[in-house]
Amino acid sequence: MKTSKVGLALLLVCCAWAVLIVTGCAKDEVDTTGTIYGIVNDADNGEPVSGVYVVLNPRGKTTNTGSDGRFEFLDMEPGQYTIQISKNGYKTNTKRISVVAGEQASGDMVLERGESRIKLSTNSLAFAKEETSKTFDVMNIGTSGSVSWSVTFTESWLKVTPVNGMTAQGKNSTVVVNIDREKISQDMTANLLVEADGESMPMEISVKFGESEGGGGDEPSEGKGSCGEIVSCDSEVKIEFLSCVKNADAVEFQFLLTNNREDWRIWFNRDQSDGVDDKGNSYPGYNTKFYVGNSDSFVTNGNAVSLMKGVRTKCRVLVPGIKDGASFLQRLDWVISSSQPWSPQVKKITFTEVKW
Repeated sequence: MKTSKVGLALLLVCCAWAVLIVTGCAKDEVDTTGTIYGIVNDADNGEPVSGVYVVLNPRGKTTNTGSDGRFEFLDMEPGQYTIQISKNGYKTNTKRISVVAGEQASGDMVLERGESRIKLSTNSLAFAKEETSKTFDVMNIGTSGSVSWSVTFTESWLKVTPVNGMTAQGKNSTVVVNIDREKISQDMTANLLVEADGESMPMEISVKFGESEGGGGDEPSEGKGSCGEIVSCDSEVKIEFLSCVKNADAVEFQFLLTNNREDWRIWFNRDQSDGVDDKGNSYPGYNTKFYVGNSDSFVTNGNAVSLMKGVRTKCRVLVPGIKDGASFLQRLDWVISSSQPWSPQVKKITFTEVKW
């Protein structure tokens, strides 16, 4: 009987350890990701704000707040992120946030009423291998007065010049971002924050580590082409470059356009939509053809284009008569003449360094 009691005790101990081990393993599996959860409130009255467009970087995930002002991002890898929130009639706001495995990070934020007075020429800078310097512009799109701004960041391998400034109405200020490659040993990402007039806008920085391969990071992929920078007409009109090819003396490039505001009707001014190549040759807009969606008819000055909210629309631009010796389009502007029911922050879309 004593032996049986000892054996039973040992069996119970073993079972207890087995349960602890299994529970511990299961817990480890659950705790590999975290959650971001937040509520957006009006800064004036404290009420929740619905329909706020929320962007999470890096990763580029997006969502909109519900009627209760709530949003969430599930199954997030541990690390540093920024949340940007924006809505028509409010100033854009941004918050840095840390995600810890197995925990819920608070993304509660507020929006101040008022129209945006600043815009960034781009929301990301990608440094190819060996690249150490790039620029972006802080643009004053307000209707009156100068805007004071500053840039904040925490990474020691970044240097920004200048870190603050004052930009007059309708003018741009150029900011230089330098990478100290002696302080990095792998691919890196970071976010700058540009703060001005109650607004906070993020600039995502991504850096490739190592030596260049096959002629450098500025070379476009064969058959795909590349685009150096796209300046959208509005912070809520997103544009993604797809490809650029040259056939004989004509160049065609394609991109995706997503309108994240309400449904939009827009008229373009083809005659004023000019371009210039890297040799200084001009390409007048009345010769350039702009196609939207699956239409075989190009847009003219009298045509209205409809862009539905949240729909990614494929567009293409055909530029004929490319001069001999030209390597790429240095710049091409597509000018907006009017739109309904809302007006963009600037009345043109600009593509720079479009390479075939």
